[in-house]
Amino acid sequence: MINVDRHAVVHDCAEIGDNCVIGPFCTVAADTKIGANTRLRSHVVVEPHTVIGEDCDIFPFVTLGIQSQDLKYIANTVTHTEIGDRNIIREFVSVHSGTEEGSKSKIGNDCALLAHSHVAHNCTVGNHVVMSHSATLGGHVIIGNYANIGGLSAIHQFCHVGTAAMVGGMCKVAQDVLPFTIADGAPAHMRVINKIGMERAGYNAEEIAEVRKAFRILFMRELRLETAVAEVEGEFPDSPRIALMIEAIKSSQRGLARPESATFEINVS
Repeated sequence: MINVDRHAVVHDCAEIGDNCVIGPFCTVAADTKIGANTRLRSHVVVEPHTVIGEDCDIFPFVTLGIQSQDLKYIANTVTHTEIGDRNIIREFVSVHSGTEEGSKSKIGNDCALLAHSHVAHNCTVGNHVVMSHSATLGGHVIIGNYANIGGLSAIHQFCHVGTAAMVGGMCKVAQDVLPFTIADGAPAHMRVINKIGMERAGYNAEEIAEVRKAFRILFMRELRLETAVAEVEGEFPDSPRIALMIEAIKSSQRGLARPESATFEINVS
């Protein structure tokens, strides 16, 4: 059974799954799909070409699939927004669609987007991601699985934040944050390994230790980055975690949010 409030507006071409609840004053446009057991509490706007997965809980005044704010957007371009399963999307969150024809913004499964957070055009947000109050992603940002973005932080367009990384509150992230690290400051710099975040993501003590050692080789020994990368690859040839870090380094377009000198003291102990 689908429960649509009499004050909601749902287009005839919208596909609504079983046991969905569409609350008062929600607007669901044509060419949209909402998965089973998802709830739109009230005043939620779902724009065309938006897919929402199952078991999501979407709070008042959320806008999903709204037209990109990119000034390069061309009127009547068809772009897409994809939101996975079991997501919690709190009040006043905005998720914008892609900019170029056929492009999309994507949010994975089991994420929590807290109040006033923003996902801009062409972003990719992984699974189990937490975006705290008023966290903001610029266009084309990629956020890895199990990442945590602190409140009032802003991620510059085209930046990558890696798997199980954490960005502290009120950060200005202008360069890439490697997997399994914590970045803080304005501009943000990587500080230490995200031990607690890795534990919560299911990594064991041995896996955390190897990531910590790799981090120290990369940034704490005053080696050229190319030399440090080669040493890390030689020491951990079969580690998927280290491979993820090295791939992030080699594919970086924005450069790395490298630790500053004050970080060395933190990592010596």
